[in-house]
Amino acid sequence: MEFRLPELHRNWPFPRLENPFFKEGNQLSREWFDSHQLFNEVMQHKFREIKSGTLAAFAYPNLSKDHFRVACDLMNILFAMDDISDHLNVTDIRSLAIAALDGLRNPDSPLKFQEQHRMRAVHMSFWKNASKIASNTVKRRFVKSYDAYVNAVVQEAMERRERQVRPSLEEYLTLRRSTGAIKPSLDLIMLPLEISDEYLELDSVKELELIAIDLIAIANDIVSFNVEQARGDIHNAVIVLMEKQKLSIQEAMDFVDEWYQRRSSKFIDIMKEMEETLDESDRMQRDLKIYIKGLAQWVTANYEWSFETSRFFGPHHKDIYKARAVALMPKRGKGKNINSAVSNF
Repeated sequence: MEFRLPELHRNWPFPRLENPFFKEGNQLSREWFDSHQLFNEVMQHKFREIKSGTLAAFAYPNLSKDHFRVACDLMNILFAMDDISDHLNVTDIRSLAIAALDGLRNPDSPLKFQEQHRMRAVHMSFWKNASKIASNTVKRRFVKSYDAYVNAVVQEAMERRERQVRPSLEEYLTLRRSTGAIKPSLDLIMLPLEISDEYLELDSVKELELIAIDLIAIANDIVSFNVEQARGDIHNAVIVLMEKQKLSIQEAMDFVDEWYQRRSSKFIDIMKEMEETLDESDRMQRDLKIYIKGLAQWVTANYEWSFETSRFFGPHHKDIYKARAVALMPKRGKGKNINSAVSNF
């Protein structure tokens, strides 16, 4: 059986860009991440195939060399969190979340605390490095955004344990907006920017953030649907629509496509109106304009990276990008627990 992927970005006007410091930043970040020894050699090789640095290069094309390195580090952490948490029970995921947040909140803790939990050590190292060069805006927002992310992952695990499928797409989105760590990722757009809460709390800015998060999350659900349905996952928009509205795979894909086009059109309209009103002679308004463009760039980056990695479509990712036809994978369950490949995560 086959289904066709919708061409989600057929009307999206923001082109793919790439950070010029990609090669250097990616290599330094890889060495830093490997030094924490979260995975064994086999899993480490598989982890590199994700191409997290490529996503960072697409998502943060205008960051300086030092800021881009921070972005690469975060992408490595988030994919590690995702891969590890997908295979843990609720108790262990809660422990993982506590360790991660403790690392962010106490980056200068004595070494003995790092030895207790490697994921804590990774987060400590990340935030200690990032906070040296991050803007006050990022320092003010990032940990709060990350807190919402890890708590949402715990909630997702609880629902996964109970095989609880959310009753509607909108209800599903209330959780999905946080489980993908999109908000803390968007915060890093502001690494070199200083924007007051007065501007960031504007209704139009909050709406753009919300739509960007929705577009990123749903595009990910579209491309990851096949592997997720094969291993029995339920936290996916396509699966929610199939279950609750009794749609076929293709009907659910087409439904999501129409929803995505409406949301993306609204984003473009709001962005255009905002850009016309912002005064670039004012530094903070200029920074706000950069941030808004960065939101659009993240939407582009997420979609384009999905067909550069083998994470969703194996070795055929480039062919699928062109042809859009996908063979439905057979159900196979979760497989071997990742704990055997992780070193005291």
